[in-house]
Amino acid sequence: MTKEQAFLIMTISVATIGFSIWYNLSSSLRLPVRYQVMYDSNPPYVNRIFRRRMYGLIIYGLIPLYIIFCTKWLNVFSLNDIPIFNWNIEAAKWTLGGIVMMALASFATASRQTSLEQYPDVRIRFWEPRILVLSTIWWILYIAAFEFFYRGILLHSFLLNFNGNEPLAIAASTSLYCLTQYFRRNRVSFFTIIYGIVACIVTLRTESIFPAMITHLTLSLLMEWLSILNHREMYVRRT
Repeated sequence: MTKEQAFLIMTISVATIGFSIWYNLSSSLRLPVRYQVMYDSNPPYVNRIFRRRMYGLIIYGLIPLYIIFCTKWLNVFSLNDIPIFNWNIEAAKWTLGGIVMMALASFATASRQTSLEQYPDVRIRFWEPRILVLSTIWWILYIAAFEFFYRGILLHSFLLNFNGNEPLAIAASTSLYCLTQYFRRNRVSFFTIIYGIVACIVTLRTESIFPAMITHLTLSLLMEWLSILNHREMYVRRT
């Protein structure tokens, strides 16, 4: 078995088995947001949401990195074998464009009732600074791991094994990415498909995961902050 084949087995295993573990550990995902206990400020509830993001960091980020750097399973495969950490003018342009588009989309949709039924993930009445900071940190770590996996190693594992066939690699990667969003509403799932395809194209064109990572993070943080601001029963307080 070549290192490219071992790489593909590892990424598909994480995308399927890893996702199943993440989903089952995240008990709140199995209950629609509108049916969850609303505005519950007790620490166990808040920590449950943060643990969901922590599990994502471990499964999509730390476990693949451990396999790559600390085991011989991939036959001396290295992250240097795939171009995902470059930063250039084109990557900067796509990043800026992504930030602007996500900002416009967030401001246009965050105040809608359908959006407020989904966001923010943490459904509490009073947002203390500590919770805001922790939520932001966990979003950054989770999305960094998520994009590293789906737009980084998973996409390129398909590309290496499909003889450089970019459309096929993008289709396969996006299909597994959409699996992580199937529990959301149809409009979110449709956006997921479009975003997944565009993010893959940008990653391959710029040879960088940073545009997709920063764009995704911009959307997640703005949707959370604007949803808190627009929610009539949610408030930010100092203590």
